Amino acid sequence: MKKYAKIINEETKQCEVAIGINTLFYKSIGMVEMDVKQAYDGRWFVEGYAPEKPEPTYDEQKEARAEAYRQEKDPITCHIQSLRDEEQTPEIQQEIADLIQERAEIVENIKARYPYPEEESES
Repeated sequence: MKKYAKIINEETKQCEVAIGINTLFYKSIGMVEMDVKQAYDGRWFVEGYAPEKPEPTYDEQKEARAEAYRQEKDPITCHIQSLRDEEQTPEIQQEIADLIQERAEIVENIKARYPYPEEESES
């Protein structure tokens, strides 16, 4: 993306980037129009030099999975437990079975979204 920018680190090609439209001012402080890219952490770099986001560690993935389970799986588990406290009519039993299936699908989805790194996985 073309923006007025000024390289502030020749080694990494990190830039300061103009955010307004006052091109005369930007030119007066040494900025030139160049292709830049914003990195995953919000910093700007000359196109082709922006660092890629590092792969999450085992512990980061473990925490992300735990949070996803808390947000997505646990409410269904709670609902299943509540239904088990009721009279077990065929309708309630079917609803429980459907929720168990839904929960299993959510667990598989979470595992796919937050895979553990191969080299660090614990058995």
